[in-house]
Amino acid sequence: MKFPLYLRVPGWCSEPRVELNGQALHADARPLSYLVLERTWKDGDEIRLTLPMHFGVRKWEKNHDAVSVDDGPLTFSLNIGERWAAYGADKDWPEFEVFPTTAWNYGLVLDSPDPANSFELVRKNGPLAVQPFTAKNAPLELRAHARKIPAWKQDRYGLVGKLQGSPVKSEEPVETVSLIPMGAARLRITCFPVIGNGPGAQEWVASKPLPVSASHCFESDSVEALIDGLEPKNSNDHSIPRFTWWDHRGSAEWVEYDFGKPRKVSDVQVYWFDDSGVGSCRVPQSWRLLYREGQEWKAVENPSQFGTQLDAYNAVQFKPVETTALRLEVQLKPEYSGGILEWKVGQ
Repeated sequence: MKFPLYLRVPGWCSEPRVELNGQALHADARPLSYLVLERTWKDGDEIRLTLPMHFGVRKWEKNHDAVSVDDGPLTFSLNIGERWAAYGADKDWPEFEVFPTTAWNYGLVLDSPDPANSFELVRKNGPLAVQPFTAKNAPLELRAHARKIPAWKQDRYGLVGKLQGSPVKSEEPVETVSLIPMGAARLRITCFPVIGNGPGAQEWVASKPLPVSASHCFESDSVEALIDGLEPKNSNDHSIPRFTWWDHRGSAEWVEYDFGKPRKVSDVQVYWFDDSGVGSCRVPQSWRLLYREGQEWKAVENPSQFGTQLDAYNAVQFKPVETTALRLEVQLKPEYSGGILEWKVGQ
């Protein structure tokens, strides 16, 4: 029977080879195209398609000249230690968050002129695991040289800070790091800055510190949520970022707002987080407001009531002060934690 047979050439393969009954055929096909074999086919015909994998380093010019590391169809990611934490209260549909337990802020040290020589490919012996798509079971590993970039940190949302231009200066010691196929990683760094201390290398610029801080902040929450300007629908609003002192219970806690320069203030508004019915955060037992004078914290004078009303802003007026910072001190209820959805500071 005569018909055409189409063999797809993937985008990562530039030199496909095809044999028919042990004889090599001319394979003139580009990546993302098809090899077309049209003939009269017979029982027992055998086709062998070979798609050679090539190791390489891709530069992303539109992403600050960062690089990715590929071996054929596989793109590799930094092997980051993982800690899984349960999230939410639905036992029938459990949710988890994954947090890093090892450093992730590395730039790659690449050999010149061929960056591909910078890596050692290690294959695990033995049969393939039933579930190979885990960091532990990944059958392939790349070992690479890298240096930490200390100023590259998580952003205010707890995510990886934005890339900056490569090459990047780093005086940190050279380390050997492990890269695994991206599909086996849950926490992924796949676009890496490139380290270089020669002409054109740039210092990584640290992000500006947040003006708000706290005695403690749950790792899934954010202190920036205190002043992000997002209006809560109610005290149990889970649709916007929040700040909580979880899992501290019944303790004395605080949050601070540093203005950076003197500012005249006379009122604040606080919208408390309270997840009654689903969690263990409640409005506080009590709270008060202090301002910074020199190196000391002093209580504001003539304050109105320090409210703990749900589903509303709790406004406090006080004798105007000129200060560089405010501190909100809270006593949590026994056995409960607490949090804030928004904190507004007036004039």
